[in-house]
Amino acid sequence: MEESSSFLYKNREFNMFIIGDIENTSPDSDNMEIYLDGDFDSPRGILLRYYKFLILSDGAGMNFREAAGVVRRYEQAMMLSGTISGIDRISPYLQEIREEEETLRFAVLREPNLNAAGFEVRRATTEDAEKLLAFLFSIEEFHATDEESFMATLKDGSTRRYIIEDQGEILATAASTSESSDMAMIVGVATGKDFRGRGLASAVVSKLCEDLLAEGRTPCLLYDNPEAGRIYNRLGFREIGKLKTLRFKK
Repeated sequence: MEESSSFLYKNREFNMFIIGDIENTSPDSDNMEIYLDGDFDSPRGILLRYYKFLILSDGAGMNFREAAGVVRRYEQAMMLSGTISGIDRISPYLQEIREEEETLRFAVLREPNLNAAGFEVRRATTEDAEKLLAFLFSIEEFHATDEESFMATLKDGSTRRYIIEDQGEILATAASTSESSDMAMIVGVATGKDFRGRGLASAVVSKLCEDLLAEGRTPCLLYDNPEAGRIYNRLGFREIGKLKTLRFKK
């Protein structure tokens, strides 16, 4: 995958989902598949499946019709993500299965201004899985979560989840996934409806980012909520572009 990695690293921040999943997953895993468009030593594009999620990295001359055929053949697919131009070009071939389209702002932690003081934040374990899933399902803004990948990645550590709780009740959470040697994606940031406006989201994200930075990994994240954007900006995240997602019919 050396040449393919070179292709991905030309735009590494926007390809970090693919890079992180490749680095964290065994090549013989049933949970990941990689499709190359073009020659192995000079791909025109890459499509990766990780559990039920697909990620597109498009380049000049990519055959989007064929890539869409791969997506359609995987009937369990929940979501496809990629650059705006890539998703816009593959989308016409997925009209019969697409359900929802979303454009997200992509930000990188450029000027850290983190603060978790005053809150006890800890890393979740498999013993927290059931109540953490229930907490996420209770958040109106959240899309459906694939329980299989949630459990597996929590258990093997490829997704780390941090929580703030009070007397056993989860109040806020944040996670990192697609961790590569030098980057990580912050996902699943949520605060219980009755506990918002108290700095819980800032604290749990700050602690997670502090640990990632200490390991030499730069945190990134996606968001579409303006209020969330203001919080992330205060913590030092700076927008560098946008990505787009397609969610598919169940």
